[in-house]
Amino acid sequence: MFGYDVDPSDIRQRDIVKAEEQLDRFQSLLAAQEEQLTEIVGTGEGDSGHVRATVASDGRVIEVALDPRAVKGGSEALSEQILLAVHRARQNAQRQADSLLRETLQEALPGTSIDLTAIYQQARSILD
Repeated sequence: MFGYDVDPSDIRQRDIVKAEEQLDRFQSLLAAQEEQLTEIVGTGEGDSGHVRATVASDGRVIEVALDPRAVKGGSEALSEQILLAVHRARQNAQRQADSLLRETLQEALPGTSIDLTAIYQQARSILD
């Protein structure tokens, strides 16, 4: 998933040094990208286009904007459109964050195929 292939039964000092260099490069690139990550803003709309939401990269809702026509469908429809707009805005922010992370990983580990889904799954299994 990261870096280069190493035979666990034959790890040499140069393998450790290379892995440490990759980690250092990744950490410095990630630190440089951290500010950009916090500046990510996702946007999304409901199906009707009368409800728009804006969220921060951490998923916090920054704004929900309602066109006056949004309330014509009643409170239940409005609620569904708000939830849909917020959900889409969070997805938009996540895509932007994933793209930034993928770029950072590819810069830190050139020539490496990055599978963010596998990385997230592995991180979740470690944290669970």
